[in-house]
Amino acid sequence: MPPMGDTDDLTERQVRAAVREGTVDAGRSLLSLVVWTVLAAFAVLVGLQLLQFALAASGVAAAGFAGVGTVVVGCSLYLLSDLHRR
Repeated sequence: MPPMGDTDDLTERQVRAAVREGTVDAGRSLLSLVVWTVLAAFAVLVGLQLLQFALAASGVAAAGFAGVGTVVVGCSLYLLSDLHRR
């Protein structure tokens, strides 16, 4: 679609095409936001589960679970804050 100039030069067909394109883009953006939010929330739960495993384990396994769980929770919370920051 060519760049928009004066609005007086636009036909109804061009306006409808622009609105249709904008609606599709907004729908994709909203769907993407929902999908990434659900995935990030699920990842937070996985990270918390790893931290719970760390409490039940001992030795190197506990340190590994705690480290990975902390990284997963931190990254997921960062993704959630980045997605919803406006």
